[in-house]
Amino acid sequence: MSKMLLIMSVISAIGFIVLVSLIILSVRKNKKLESDLLGISTNNKNKWSESFNNIAQQSYNFLFKIPLLKTVLIRIRKRIETLSIYDEYSLRREVMKIIFSIFAIFSFLAILLITIKPTFLIIFWIFVGMFFVSGVLVDFFVNKVEVKMLYQLTQLNNHIRYFYQQTKMVDDAIYESIALAGPEVKIQAERIYSIITSLDPQTELAKYEEVAPSRFLKWLAGKALMIQDEGDVVSENGSAFLKSLTAINVEINTDLLFRQKLEYRLRGLTVVSIAPIFFAVPIQMWAVSTFEVMSNYYESRIGFLCEVIVYFISVLSYIMIRKIRDVSENKYYMTMKQERWEKKLLKKIPLLQKLIKIFKPKPFSKKEFKLKKLLNDANSLHDVDSISLQRLMLAVSMVILLLAGFTYGHYRETNSILFGTGSGTSITINTTDEERSIYSKESEFDREVINAMQEKKVKTKEEVANYVHATLGTNDANAPEVKKVVERITSKWQKVNNAFLKWWEVLLCFIFMYVASYVPILILFYQKKLRQKDMENEVFQFLILIGILKEFDSMSVYKILTWLEKFSIVFKEPLQEAIQNYDAGAEEAIKQLNERVKFEPLQQLLERLELATTRISIKEAFEDIEVEREYYIEKRREFNYRLIASRELNATLLCWAPVVVLIALYLAIPLVYISMTESQNLIMQIKS
Repeated sequence: MSKMLLIMSVISAIGFIVLVSLIILSVRKNKKLESDLLGISTNNKNKWSESFNNIAQQSYNFLFKIPLLKTVLIRIRKRIETLSIYDEYSLRREVMKIIFSIFAIFSFLAILLITIKPTFLIIFWIFVGMFFVSGVLVDFFVNKVEVKMLYQLTQLNNHIRYFYQQTKMVDDAIYESIALAGPEVKIQAERIYSIITSLDPQTELAKYEEVAPSRFLKWLAGKALMIQDEGDVVSENGSAFLKSLTAINVEINTDLLFRQKLEYRLRGLTVVSIAPIFFAVPIQMWAVSTFEVMSNYYESRIGFLCEVIVYFISVLSYIMIRKIRDVSENKYYMTMKQERWEKKLLKKIPLLQKLIKIFKPKPFSKKEFKLKKLLNDANSLHDVDSISLQRLMLAVSMVILLLAGFTYGHYRETNSILFGTGSGTSITINTTDEERSIYSKESEFDREVINAMQEKKVKTKEEVANYVHATLGTNDANAPEVKKVVERITSKWQKVNNAFLKWWEVLLCFIFMYVASYVPILILFYQKKLRQKDMENEVFQFLILIGILKEFDSMSVYKILTWLEKFSIVFKEPLQEAIQNYDAGAEEAIKQLNERVKFEPLQQLLERLELATTRISIKEAFEDIEVEREYYIEKRREFNYRLIASRELNATLLCWAPVVVLIALYLAIPLVYISMTESQNLIMQIKS
């Protein structure tokens, strides 16, 4: 097994090197072809830099499609966005530099550990360590920096308010505030100042909106530029610019308060959830040293199954708690419109079109209608065929994984029976070195006899007894020592012969296959639920934004749609289409937008915008918007309170589930079972 793992690790390393080499050669070949066609020559100095840039851009797009790696990529991106200002492609290159470095370090450590001690447990611990370390790094380098930046942004807004009230000049107020800004937000303030003082501020603002680490910074930059170009509006409620700063601070304070409460309630739970993985082996070693007969349980098929269950529940609980703790701001990232891997696979392998019919609903059926509606509600980029392919691949993967697990469990059990050296008769008394030597010789003798019987295809217990008598060379079959040897070998022989894949294990594989096939559907329901919350929060932000924009006399419906599109995440694409169709007919474009979004709070806003296109002014359309804002503030406060309570309850249950499973499967159940078994054996010995 060790040689096999070593060979696998070496092959994997060579495969990775070959893959990277092929990518580099492909990029260089394309670059050379482009240079020959266009007549462009590149200097040797920039040759490697351009090649790495092309590899980084392609790798970024590839990793962005992989769920777990996508999360790591986004976290690293947020960290870099906070520290420096880049354009989109430079930002992607810097992100991939860090990811390549991290992958190289982890690969080196993994190969080193596998070479020193090549076991499946070491490999598993390496992956768990990667998950845990990445979580700690995200907490330390991303989440804490986000909180710092948000807090410093409130201070920056207060300084801007102070200097603006003195000078009534936006650029001077931001310039004076830069010197007092915190380190995390200072770079962003400098960039905002450079935008409003540049020759082409609209272009610079568009570039900044692509990489801004927070929607609040985009809001501040957009408002500052608007006031700089069109001037401030002072009404009965005060300055529009100062109102926008107040609105930003209210939103930030609400977000900070939610983060602090959630972090306090969920502190330390991730460590507890993952601890059973690292305590399983020490508990097993203690149990075997105290009750030596427990080694038979841990090395058996049931022990292997319990080990897998403990590790699986621990990792699953850790991932889910990380998801529950995640309060990072959703953000729209620029992505290239590429064909998804599901579509490519279905085109390249026509047989899959027939296989996915197992999980694909019939055309024009009720199930197909519900699935399409769910895809739309979840804002998913997949279609029915893609989801069906995912279900098929998950189902097949689950069957293969379970069959391999059951087969390995039987192999492990057989290996334990043939090579085990425990007495299997004492639950409380440990054996001496002399006794271990005797048990080792007995195990070697039993193994030789069982292997010989398998070669001669011995089938019945009587044949086993006769063969053992012949091997021992004794004529007294009723002697106690002979009976003891026959019973021991017969018991082992029966277990070895029964160590094969059972029909009920195959049935279990197909049951779990059916359950696994519904995972993509459950993910869609979860995304739908999250999107519902995001839509409510986004409409609330629209109310705040429109409440400020309506004060400007030059404001139009088109400008409002443009502002909404800038700060939108969930409704970004429908708003973009409405803006593109606006010149063809304002009222018709908003009607189409209203029909597409199908979210009542937003539809009410769009109905007002529709009236403002032809019949009434924007101020009249949104004259009571302050009342709606107050209602949404109360609603959001209550929602946050319930959300924190539910997350705390769910995270606590998930946190202690691995601990309970570890104690039950590794200590309680085996001790009770072995105690009952040994008690029965002791009673039989007394009676005899």
